[in-house]
Amino acid sequence: MSLRVELDKELERKFRELAMRRYGYSKGSIKKATELAIRRWSEEIVKEKPAKKIKDPVELMEGLLVELRGKKTSVELQHEARKLWSKIAED
Repeated sequence: MSLRVELDKELERKFRELAMRRYGYSKGSIKKATELAIRRWSEEIVKEKPAKKIKDPVELMEGLLVELRGKKTSVELQHEARKLWSKIAED
């Protein structure tokens, strides 16, 4: 299976360097390091409290952007909605 990810240039450089130091400068070192990183991250997330189930996400968003009407474009409002939705989902 394949997973494409775009990383910050400096983060990618450091990750590659550390992966090759640990697993060697041969084919497969990046794969091994990536699998380890994803596995550890997944285990960490599983230990956290589960997110609450949301029945109707639209209902949660109603009225949140009223004060922004006429002040921002629809695209800017979409970005605000995404930020607010992320904040609600975290709680």
